[in-house]
Amino acid sequence: MPQHTLASSYHYVRFSLAPACADALSIRKSIQDAFTQSFGLVSANTYVDILWVADDGSEVVVRLAESEATKLLASVAAFSGRPRLSLVKESSFLPSLLSVQPLGLS
Repeated sequence: MPQHTLASSYHYVRFSLAPACADALSIRKSIQDAFTQSFGLVSANTYVDILWVADDGSEVVVRLAESEATKLLASVAAFSGRPRLSLVKESSFLPSLLSVQPLGLS
């Protein structure tokens, strides 16, 4: 029986935030600033959806084009602004981001 894969043109990334920030617009601005710092104004206009922000503002899930995911990860790694975004998990399959244990648990 042939296996079928679900093709996705999107990539999903789960970040932790420090300090916590529950404002989606502030998070989006930080991502835009990270793109600007690393790749300039053209990349700053990369379309990024904020899909979910934790109630306490400690984590966020974003969606962007598959082709832009590597640039996002590189830019947030080099970003020196606030809030600081740290990669928790990334995938082209959104439900797989749920398999991460909460921070601080073993």
